[in-house]
Amino acid sequence: MATNPNSMVQEAVDAAISKRGEIGLQVVAYVDGKQVVDVWGGLADITTGRQVDADTLFPVFSVTKAVTAVALHIQAERGLVDYAMPIAHYWPEFGAHGKDKATVYDALTHRLGVPIMPLGVTPELMCDWDWMVQRIADMHPLFEPGTKAAYMSYTFGRVIGEVVQRTDPRSRQFGTFIQEESVSHWASTASGWASRMRSKRGWPPLPICRRSLRARLGWPLERSAPWRFRRRWGRPRRCLDGLTCGGPVCRAPAAS
Repeated sequence: MATNPNSMVQEAVDAAISKRGEIGLQVVAYVDGKQVVDVWGGLADITTGRQVDADTLFPVFSVTKAVTAVALHIQAERGLVDYAMPIAHYWPEFGAHGKDKATVYDALTHRLGVPIMPLGVTPELMCDWDWMVQRIADMHPLFEPGTKAAYMSYTFGRVIGEVVQRTDPRSRQFGTFIQEESVSHWASTASGWASRMRSKRGWPPLPICRRSLRARLGWPLERSAPWRFRRRWGRPRRCLDGLTCGGPVCRAPAAS
């Protein structure tokens, strides 16, 4: 039986691969700045047999939410955004249908009540910024903003991004703001990433949630666009995330 953290986690990784259907894993942990765990195992690419190693990179989901939040924090640091202010202070249209008191902090903590896509959205319209933010602003919240959390898988980036756009003295589009204020500082580190990336093929099946969002929140999921997309693309119906339905966290890509 392992007695040190590194060995204990390595045993868990090996068991997850051999007994629980995982393909390839890598875990690293630090305590007070000191690395205490650094383990890996399994395959990085099942088609070539390439093994996971210490330098393998793994794709992550919703990572752009962090980039989006950084953009908002930049505006707050410059005194252009106050987390306690209603979003409608910066974006008046967002205050429709009882969202007038929803704050920037509520958006950052996924407590706005608008976690789903607008009705009528298509893959093409998802890329139409103006259409998306207009429809999100006109949404009726699923609950009173600030009273509970519902993970904004598909709307977080648009809400936060629109606040950033509307508070930018240069009136830049959100993508331009990101490129000029943050991404350009990281771009030089991207060289050689592709060859180190963990393949997305052969992932374990998505976990099925124990209860539906409809039962918890009472909204008609069968009419919400993300479910139509999933059925159309042959994916099983599952929840958006474990926070709102009580089940395991799904690994579905989250548009930000």
